[in-house]
Formats: sequence, structure tokens, C-alpha cells
Amino acid sequence: MTAVSWRRSPWEADPLSWFVSPNLPLASAGLVLVNGVLVLGPAGQAGSRPLVQAAALALAVIAPLWVHVMTRPRRGPLGVTEAAVGVLFAVAALVLSAVGYIGEPFALVLWWAPLSASLLLLALAPYLSAARFAALGSIPLVVGVVITLGYVVPDDPTWPPFSTVVITVFPLLIGLLGGVVMIRSITFSIARWNERPLDLPVVDGATDAEMVRAVDAATTERIAAARAVIASVLERGEVTPGDAVRAAAIAERLRAELTGEVDRTWLERVAEGRAVTIDDPERLVEQLDLAQRTAVRALLDALLGSTEAPAGSARVELRRTEAGSIAVALRIRSALPEGRRETFLAPYYVTLQSTVDNLRWRTGAVTAVEFEVRGGASRPARVQRTPEPGTPGGPVAR
Repeated sequence: MTAVSWRRSPWEADPLSWFVSPNLPLASAGLVLVNGVLVLGPAGQAGSRPLVQAAALALAVIAPLWVHVMTRPRRGPLGVTEAAVGVLFAVAALVLSAVGYIGEPFALVLWWAPLSASLLLLALAPYLSAARFAALGSIPLVVGVVITLGYVVPDDPTWPPFSTVVITVFPLLIGLLGGVVMIRSITFSIARWNERPLDLPVVDGATDAEMVRAVDAATTERIAAARAVIASVLERGEVTPGDAVRAAAIAERLRAELTGEVDRTWLERVAEGRAVTIDDPERLVEQLDLAQRTAVRALLDALLGSTEAPAGSARVELRRTEAGSIAVALRIRSALPEGRRETFLAPYYVTLQSTVDNLRWRTGAVTAVEFEVRGGASRPARVQRTPEPGTPGGPVAR
């Protein structure tokens, strides 16, 4: 999971969250514009070359707008090249603004350009992996240090050179570190959530103490045979050949149980304690990527994970197709009322549609979902598509 948190972006981990709230880059562009106008206007920091600062501000605003356009739902995931173009716009704004201040002192603490570059990093964070974000985010940081030492320090003796560099790059450093932490936290949390068992229905009147006692009783039952052997040996004060045979048999059984626990797939761990049958002899479910796991887990969680409704049941089948892809079929019988169930389905349909191929969906007393995913390193392009008539994105299919 640690490696996944470096290689996957929040958008890849959970496309639906960013599909329904896609305006973070647009908000960053608005903040860049407002901050720049206030600093260059009322704060009087336009200097003797206001047109140069205005041009730099225009580049700074274009940077997050570019990200906004490149992350529209129909375009799919943001590529490194598209992200690099946005970073270059921000870096160009930073350099041009510094050039516009050459030969004249200005209020360094009010310099708008570093903050604008930091806001661009905020706009990029949902769409890049932590590794790519760190690589691209280091570019404006390095450029900020270079132009500060080359253009700002010689013209502003108010601050020591080190302090000047720190003041300049502090917003960039915070944006870089904050973005990496945010990306890893989101992807790591989603990866852990994907393997957490579905919530079990709460037994009326059950207290925490009673549930703890139930767990203790189950554990005691598992090790009862081993405790009996140890107690008999302690009572006699010697180990007999029969004790050795019994101990070996118990050890073999416990090892088999522990090995079976380790060998369970992530979906089997999710379904623990629920009426979910998993037919996956080739362990193909392990080849689903993080976004596909999130979509499947979220669907099961929505229809089966309610602790307030009676437990439902599900069956999941996975098979390898002749083309080499993985065919997945889910049959979910939910105890939720029809209206509430239909309300749940539409967003999960959109999520699945953006992460899998050949999605087929039928609702009713039993929700039937079938789709295919590509195994191995090749993954389907995740492009949000408008739901077709008769699907849960529009009128729910029956």
C-alpha cells in the first residue's frame, strides 16, 4: 500500500470524488487573479513596469486554467506532458515578474508570483501521483531559488540573502510538501479502506463490552486444543509421544488457518462476515487496479454495508476471457428499500463506467453488474462518459 500511495493520484484512486467536484483548478485561478490584482493595485507593488507585471499575472492565471481544461471529465487522466505545460506557465510568470522588478526594490513579503506558483501546485495535486508531483513541483522551487539569488538579492539589501531566499520559496516549499502529503494520505487511506471488511449489522442492544467478549470467545475457541495439550503436559510434568503427535497436528491446523488468512484476496477480506460468495479460482481480483477496487468496494459498501438495514447477499465471479482480459460479474441482493437503492446506484455506475470496459448493468430486486478489465500493466483510459439512456446515469435500467 505504501508503494501505491506514491504511484497513484487521488483521481486514479477515486475518480468519482473529483468528477463531482472538478473546480479546484478553477478556484486556484480565481485566487491567483484576486491576489495579483490586490498586490499590484491597492498595495502599489506594480513597480515601474506595470505592464510586465500584468503580463506575468496573465501567465500565472493561465497556468491553473490550463489544468482545469486538461482535467475535464471527457479528457481522462492528466498526463505528465499536460501537467508540465501548466508548471511552465507558472515558472514563466515567476521569472517574468522577477525581471519586471530588476533595478528597483519592492516589498518582498508581498511578492505575488511565488504564491501563484504554489496555488498551481494545489490545482495539480488531485491529478498527479506523489512521485510525479514531487518531480514537477521541484521545478518552480529550484527556479525560485535561482531567480531570487540572481535578480532579487542584488537589488534588495533589506534582507540577508538567505532570508530573502527563504521568504521567496516558502510558499513553494509549503505547496510542494503539502501536496505530497495530501496525495499520499488520500491514496493510502483509500487503499486501506478498500481492504477493510464491510460493516456488519449492529445487534440490537449489543454493547462494546459484549462484542469484545464475543471476539475473546472466538479466539479462545481457536486455541482451545493447544491450551489443553499444554495444560496436560504441565499437569504430568513430562511430554509423551502422544503429546508430540497432538501438538504437531494442532500446529499444522493453526498454520493452515494462518496461511489461509494471509492468502485471502482483498475482496475476501472485504466480504468477511457478510453473505458474499466469491468465485475466483485464479485470484484474478488481485489484478484490479486501485480505482477499480475502489469502485467495486464502494458498490458493495453502498448496497450491503449499511449497518441499519437487514443484511443482503452477493455473488462475485471472475474469469479470464479469450482476449486476455478479466470478466467480472456481480449479483447483489440488497435489503435496502427500492428508492434508497436507486439513489445509491447512479454515482457508482459513473465510477465503474470511468474505470472498466463493457459495463452492463441491470437493477431490480437483484442488482446485476458485468464488466471487463484489462489485466497486467495495460489499463483502460479513464474517460468519463455521458450515461446512455436506460442506465443508472439516466433512467435506471430494469
